Amino acid sequence: MAATGGTEAREGRFLLDMSQFFGGQVWLDVTSVAESVRSDKWKLLVACILIDLIGMASYLILLVGEITDLMWAPIAGFLLQYLFGSLLVSSLGTLEEFLPFTDILPTATLAWAICHLECLSFLRLLLGVQRHSPAVVEDKED
Repeated sequence: MAATGGTEAREGRFLLDMSQFFGGQVWLDVTSVAESVRSDKWKLLVACILIDLIGMASYLILLVGEITDLMWAPIAGFLLQYLFGSLLVSSLGTLEEFLPFTDILPTATLAWAICHLECLSFLRLLLGVQRHSPAVVEDKED
């Protein structure tokens, strides 16, 4: 594999060249890391808390922080869509980031609770939130 631009897509996988950090030829399979987070509910909870903390960090810089929300909103929306597969949840998360002074709402963590708490199963069905099970990877014989 040639390190052209630091990323490479092969067979539907997204690979990141980490050799500048580790010295030798090191590739990180970002797709498998993302699937691992999405399929493990505790890793997913940590990721959701991190997403919410990044969104709330705009409160550290008054008024300028609301401008940074314009950049973070589409990223947060994409992450919510990938993690939970619900267009409604990702739309609400994006709107929450776009609207001023609404960053206090932990949208990603609430989406995690809706996805994984049985007492909220009616909301999971209503919002179309998906649970992701671990993918079974079969070895290909060459």
